[in-house]
Amino acid sequence: SLHLSEKIFEGDQVKFSDGTSGTITRMGWFETMIQNSDDVVVGVPNSQLTGQRVYNLSRTPQSQVKQTLRIRYEDASKIPLLLETIKEEIRTDCDKLIPGRLRAHWSNFEDDHLQVVVDAHFSIKPTGGEYHDNRQKVLQAIYRAVKKTGVSFEKSTSNVKVVGK
Repeated sequence: SLHLSEKIFEGDQVKFSDGTSGTITRMGWFETMIQNSDDVVVGVPNSQLTGQRVYNLSRTPQSQVKQTLRIRYEDASKIPLLLETIKEEIRTDCDKLIPGRLRAHWSNFEDDHLQVVVDAHFSIKPTGGEYHDNRQKVLQAIYRAVKKTGVSFEKSTSNVKVVGK
């Protein structure tokens, strides 16, 4: 039984290395019931779960919000100001930010855009309403910084193959 591992208990919100995730609603000798984010309860044989890495989100006191932005090449000169403005906006609006755990960097040159990564860590569990409210604050802070600096996002280009006659 997974009970014997003392890693997870009923009521814990978990994520297994195979991508299975949700809240443990019942643990039996042969099967564990997991309620996913759509409120669907799925029975998973314990034989599929044992031996996997398990992330017990209920016991994790910190969370991360990481966003990758696609910036137009025309706005390259505005990126330093954008990065500083993003940091200011997040520091101002997100009071659970862990000191020294906010990064905003120009990370790469891509074929059709410049890549910027914003990575912030918070003293909030990575589950529930508080996490999602905080995540929204981060996204709003990024949006305000983009508007203040006049930077534009590069739209994603899809690889569409047109088959001719």
